[in-house]
Amino acid sequence: MEEYSNMRQWGIFFILLLVSFLLVKFFGIFGIVSGIILLLYTLSGIRIIYNYEKAVIFTLGYYSGILSGGLIYILPGFQKLVKVDMRIINYELPEQVLLSADNINITVKGTVFYRIVDPGKVIMNIRELDKAILNYAQAKLRDIFGKYNLNDILHKREEIGIELRDMIQKEIGEWGVDIIAIKIQDIIVPQEILSALTQRAIAERLAQAKVIESQGELQAAENYKKAAEILSESDYGIVLRFLEMLRSSQNTKIIVVPPEIFDLFKKHNK
Repeated sequence: MEEYSNMRQWGIFFILLLVSFLLVKFFGIFGIVSGIILLLYTLSGIRIIYNYEKAVIFTLGYYSGILSGGLIYILPGFQKLVKVDMRIINYELPEQVLLSADNINITVKGTVFYRIVDPGKVIMNIRELDKAILNYAQAKLRDIFGKYNLNDILHKREEIGIELRDMIQKEIGEWGVDIIAIKIQDIIVPQEILSALTQRAIAERLAQAKVIESQGELQAAENYKKAAEILSESDYGIVLRFLEMLRSSQNTKIIVVPPEIFDLFKKHNK
């Protein structure tokens, strides 16, 4: 990006002011008229460029350079100024019907975020920047979405946006534009496909729940088996467990157990 010095133009500005003053002062009526016309011509070349803008200068039709924000001066009739906005620009991509790799028609909407980094190249190389980026983005969207099936498209929006950004940036890098990001905002799936996906997701969750339930039952059976083995190793283990069950029972009736029953349990264990 070639910066252009405006000091020479301001020098010419003050010279023209001096000439117009001399004409008014020393050349009578003719000088007054000529001086006023020259003064108006001189003042018409003053321009204001905001900090977020750059000015591309052409002199007699030839590219001269770029001026930054501030108060600048150009020679009216000899120089032309084209302002370029240097802020981040977001451009919405219109809805586009695309075909996925598994032959499903989907409607896609997105937004392109870009910034001009070289105003001279933009003005010299491309006429309608927004339209050109739009055409590139739509063409590349068709290519990229055709490589993915629907499930990948729904779960890889960010990856697809990054891939799309890199592809476009590679091809328009000489334009002086930096594609910051491409966001896939909306993906509209046909209702019948959406219903099928919902039913499949429900079926997968039910199957997963059954697997988890069966694993829990298997773990419980193993724990019961270990507990039975531990109780069988003790002479009065089963008896104590029986009494514990009676104690924790919500039944308020009191059962009297004869001491001889413990011997029966003991013999049974043996």
